[in-house]
Amino acid sequence: MGPWVGLTPSRNQSGERDVSGGFTKVGDVSLRRALCQAANVMMNRGRSTWLRTWGAQVALRRGRKSAMVAREFRTADVLHRLWVDGTDFMPDAAPRAT
Repeated sequence: MGPWVGLTPSRNQSGERDVSGGFTKVGDVSLRRALCQAANVMMNRGRSTWLRTWGAQVALRRGRKSAMVAREFRTADVLHRLWVDGTDFMPDAAPRAT
């Protein structure tokens, strides 16, 4: 799901040099913008869910900006699983292991 949204890091390889850069931003701009807004609203408003708790833990470990991107990627992953399975999102239930 990450490459389609544009949330994968760019790479610059030449000889022995391998540099991992910022996000490619090649994917769907509207979807990436909607995921960014959803991640921002999730952390600043609304009720507590397992996704919000997970994002707060990432923010403590990695910082707010890294946590924002992690929440965007995780939300995209959850949406993809919901589309494939055809199930409803259960905010109070923990995610099942895959």
